[in-house]
Amino acid sequence: MEAAAALESGGQVSLHDLRTLIGAEVAAHTTTGEIAGTLLSCTTRSAWIVVDDVDHVVALPHLHSIHRR
Repeated sequence: MEAAAALESGGQVSLHDLRTLIGAEVAAHTTTGEIAGTLLSCTTRSAWIVVDDVDHVVALPHLHSIHRR
């Protein structure tokens, strides 16, 4: 299972690891709860996850962990 783990210092997910999950079905733990969907894109500031037809843009400081489903 590939995963991007939270970093100890900033509490952010590694952008390098996050990029390896683009296009995959993922489960993300965020400040506001769990999101399970497809990771479509990421930048240095956010991750774009689609659940059915609903887009979720999560600021990286709010993304605690993410892994392939």
